[in-house]
Amino acid sequence: MAQRKRKTVSGDQSLFEEDGTTRPNDEGKTALQESEPLLVGLPEVVGVLPDGTYSFEASENYMIQTSQEVDALMRAACDGRTGQHWETDEEASTRSHAVPGAPHHVQLALSDDERAAGVSPRVLEDLSFAQDPDFNFALLYISRLLAPPAPLPPKHLAAEWIDLDDVMSKIGWDPRSTKERLEMRGRIWRYLLFGARASIVGRRSGHYVDKRTGEQIETVIEAPAWSVMEKEKAAHPSLFPHIGEAPLRVELAASRAWTRLTTLPETAQYLPMGELLGAIPGNKPSGAWARTLGLALANFWRRQPRAALDGSLQPTRRELLDRYVPKTAPPHEVLTGKNPTRAIEYWHGALQTLVDCGFLAKGGEAALSPEEMRAAIPGYRWQIKWLDTHVDLRPGPKMQPSVVACAGALPAPSKPRALNEAPTKKRRKTRKSTPDS
Repeated sequence: MAQRKRKTVSGDQSLFEEDGTTRPNDEGKTALQESEPLLVGLPEVVGVLPDGTYSFEASENYMIQTSQEVDALMRAACDGRTGQHWETDEEASTRSHAVPGAPHHVQLALSDDERAAGVSPRVLEDLSFAQDPDFNFALLYISRLLAPPAPLPPKHLAAEWIDLDDVMSKIGWDPRSTKERLEMRGRIWRYLLFGARASIVGRRSGHYVDKRTGEQIETVIEAPAWSVMEKEKAAHPSLFPHIGEAPLRVELAASRAWTRLTTLPETAQYLPMGELLGAIPGNKPSGAWARTLGLALANFWRRQPRAALDGSLQPTRRELLDRYVPKTAPPHEVLTGKNPTRAIEYWHGALQTLVDCGFLAKGGEAALSPEEMRAAIPGYRWQIKWLDTHVDLRPGPKMQPSVVACAGALPAPSKPRALNEAPTKKRRKTRKSTPDS
């Protein structure tokens, strides 16, 4: 059982150096300050010890966050390797990812010091190209450690030490050699740098009201998910210096805006079982498709839980496969390649994987055999029609209780009015909260 003291962060976030370390302010202090132990934000707190530390058992579980802010960051990471929706502004020294019609975009920017030193925006391009869909699971797990769905005290930011090898294990990576572990550690480190550099910019489309005060909650954000406060490196140099030296552990502090939007009960939007998807091996196409398909389904189910349960929610395959593009065998590359029917094989394998782990119900599209799927191919140049076909995919036994809870939290649906019944006049009320689009 571990014993740690919770740290909170206050002060100017500009104390974050570009290399990930902290620098002293004018009074010689760093941004990281010791505070009274906080129980909020810790997984499975067991108790507070006499010396002021608390004891807890690390949780193996983490949530699938589905808010607009998280969605924007996850889609930016998935498009990193392909560069889709990414643009570089040389004059402004920024690189931005914007999906048409989305309420938020993601922006990487050089600092004033970097611009003064003549640093090229190419470093931002390199960082974005280093991202892939596995960043999403690292983001969800780290968010669970930093700011799980529970309100934090005002003017407090959650901070926690993150073990890079621990992140590997939680997102389904299993290095088979020291060299491979070092390479994977470097990839995790680039994920962390991306999360610290990528500002999520925008405003939620829904309106939220604090149930205690009745005041509207501000949902504008222009901040990254976290800042890197401190790093802990190995004492001895690596046997593979060409790979580069990533830290073993880093201390991350969640930004105020990120913490507020992901922990307030009125604004936190999530479903469980992130660890279930993260444990699916993603090296083969079907596994990679299953991981991102599960994240996309969770977004649809959380936003339209009633329709997800009664089967009226039927997104297209394009909507499911394009939202978070798999890192292995991207669907559009397969469908335009020499053997496009492999997409049917990968699709069926992904659905079967999600059924086997209890994430997806065995019914509708998920009950079809590969032969039945191939027989339904809509003729010559079938790829576009196949992508745009609506599919019936419903929550499985491990997800259904949470989707039912989401549906129960929605206002009761209005009853249809009889033909001979006169309409009644109702006072207009401010909508307190709506699921984001």
